[in-house]
Amino acid sequence: MRLRIRNIAFCAVLAVLLAAFVLLAGCAMNERAAVLCNGLDVQIKDKYEFVSPEDVKELIDKKYGTYIGVRLDSLDLNRMERILEEKSVVQKSEAWTTPDGMLHVSILQRKPVLRFQRGEQGFYMDRTGFVFPLNNGYTADVPVIEGALPPVDSKSWAAWSEGVLKLVEYVQGSKIWKERIACICVSQSGDLELKVNDGKERFIIGFPDNLDSKFARMGKYYTHIQPAEGRGPYKSVNLKYNKQIICRKDI
Repeated sequence: MRLRIRNIAFCAVLAVLLAAFVLLAGCAMNERAAVLCNGLDVQIKDKYEFVSPEDVKELIDKKYGTYIGVRLDSLDLNRMERILEEKSVVQKSEAWTTPDGMLHVSILQRKPVLRFQRGEQGFYMDRTGFVFPLNNGYTADVPVIEGALPPVDSKSWAAWSEGVLKLVEYVQGSKIWKERIACICVSQSGDLELKVNDGKERFIIGFPDNLDSKFARMGKYYTHIQPAEGRGPYKSVNLKYNKQIICRKDI
């Protein structure tokens, strides 16, 4: 009997607490509904400057429309995020509101790892292979690949660009080659070429594969061929064929 009375009392207390919670939640929702948006706070969560807070505000004003003076619970935050992420340089956006009436937006930009340049046309690529345009007002400090680039929409682009990234990482990870190699470019024939700081040779890599083997042969050029021939007799050193080092003076 006593146990039954205790259970009834417990259920009654629980019902009162639940009713109080629902009442407080309803009051909070009503208070939020009465709050109007009175400002926009934009946070850029990384070091890049492809977009600015002013750019974000302009984009929301243009594509979303009016938000100042609108009830907080009427703002379509998901739509705002979709609008911002349509901009290729934006990797992730988040939008939320606070009880003081502020609309907050945070932006995470894409992280470029390479810049490709063909004449005046160029673009960046992130580590996932996603490409996005250059920015007239800001240039990221990343390695640049110049020359006769293959089309981005070609079947070979994905494998080729992934190989180029591995080539750049290989060079940057080597104390010897990082100091010696001045730039990486693409010839009219489509071959990747390395130009060095301490000589006039062009080292022809071809497709960016078998890097250990190709750089081992490049090392043999410096340790065996150049000492025997003297500095500067060759203009090109072709390393793209397996187990071969083809040196030419006339190219």
